[in-house]
Amino acid sequence: MKLTTRFFLSHSGVVLVALLVSFFLVYEGSRLFYLRQAKQSQGQAIADFALAAKESLIQHEDVAVLNFMKSVVKNPTLAYSAYSNPTAGNPVVLPPEFQKLVSFSGDLKFSPSNGPNQRRLPNGLEVLEWTSAVQIGNGTTGRVWLGYSLPAMAKDLEDQSAKWMRLELEAGAAALLVGLLVSVTLGRQMAAPLGKIRDGIQLVRSGKLGSLVGVKRKDEIGDLARDFNSMVVQLKELDEMKRDFMAGVTHDLGTPLHAIRSAINYLQAGDAGPLTEKQSEYLLMVSNSTSHLTAFINNLLTTARIEAAKVDPYPEPVDVFAHVKELVTLYQPQAVENGVRLGLVKKNQYISLVADVTMFRQIVLNLISNALKFTPHGEVEVILSEEDGDFILEVRDTGIGIDPMHTQLIFEKFYRVHQPAGTPARQGSGLGLTIVKGLTEAHGGRVVVESVLGKGSNFKVILPKQPRRV
Repeated sequence: MKLTTRFFLSHSGVVLVALLVSFFLVYEGSRLFYLRQAKQSQGQAIADFALAAKESLIQHEDVAVLNFMKSVVKNPTLAYSAYSNPTAGNPVVLPPEFQKLVSFSGDLKFSPSNGPNQRRLPNGLEVLEWTSAVQIGNGTTGRVWLGYSLPAMAKDLEDQSAKWMRLELEAGAAALLVGLLVSVTLGRQMAAPLGKIRDGIQLVRSGKLGSLVGVKRKDEIGDLARDFNSMVVQLKELDEMKRDFMAGVTHDLGTPLHAIRSAINYLQAGDAGPLTEKQSEYLLMVSNSTSHLTAFINNLLTTARIEAAKVDPYPEPVDVFAHVKELVTLYQPQAVENGVRLGLVKKNQYISLVADVTMFRQIVLNLISNALKFTPHGEVEVILSEEDGDFILEVRDTGIGIDPMHTQLIFEKFYRVHQPAGTPARQGSGLGLTIVKGLTEAHGGRVVVESVLGKGSNFKVILPKQPRRV
């Protein structure tokens, strides 16, 4: 999972949990707040009702208390209001339809205000009833009642809760959106420089040491980028020192080797006089060693040119079959000597390729040589074909194979395949496959390896039929 996705999911989860907790707290808190406010409002209403009733008793007229009752019944949660004046007989009830539904009992003498009591009316309505006694100085006592409909209160509570939840959802959605945008932004800000470092690592692995990571952050990621750039600079310096050393060594070795080769040819031609059989044998050994050392130096020079990106192919039409057949024929004696069947297969009747002939021959030469080297018995097959507009060269063998863990390492310089115990050691510089990969990529192609340990390998070189400059 990518860092941006992981960062996005983790922060989204945190935001969602925070919103769910806040929704619960707001919902429960709003209900408690509503019930507390309703209780305070109802208590204040019964107190104001008692005060209006007291004024009416003092003035011996019911105008004030009736006006209060008319105003208070406008409250949608109030079922009824009632006022009892001892001099007037039955209590006055508003709205009038509750006159016969509400029966009032209890001592009408002075008593302190009582808390609310829940009761059920004959029509089945559940009400929360508040009552308070009213007394004036001459001993006249009255009483007031306010009955609040419990269903109406519940509906009002749900309406208020729905309103608050709607506001909370809108605010939560906005907060979630902002949180997600922030998490995506922060994730990308973290992932972008890490992606640059990853690309830089891939460039370094491919041998391109001239690309530094452009990260100007001053946090830990910036420190990582600066350390990476410092490492790349040091690697580049070491690589330049290595190339200079290799160039100097190969040049210093090349000159005396050329002189030795000339001297051997002179002696073998008999220009310095006749040679004995033993002398000829020794000269042949020296000649073979000189050829081996010369080939190694040439491989070093080719590898150095590849690493310095100084390999410049000269493309021209290549008679693929003719060149490959010539190289297969060249290696036939070695294959027969090792008990290996070396074959050539041409899948397409007409195969065309535009490439550097010398480089193409070196690719084929190295692959056949490598296959014969690691195939103690069995067969090596060279296959030529075309697919999707590309030329394909395959070299299959039934040799010792390669551990899948090492298939990418075999293209590193001087890397040698680990050989099973009991098999004879194979000589080689460890540069052949490095050269194959470098020359193939110089033509804009690629090398694919398929191998099973103990069963053999298949090296597939895929080249564009027309070269692509890289």
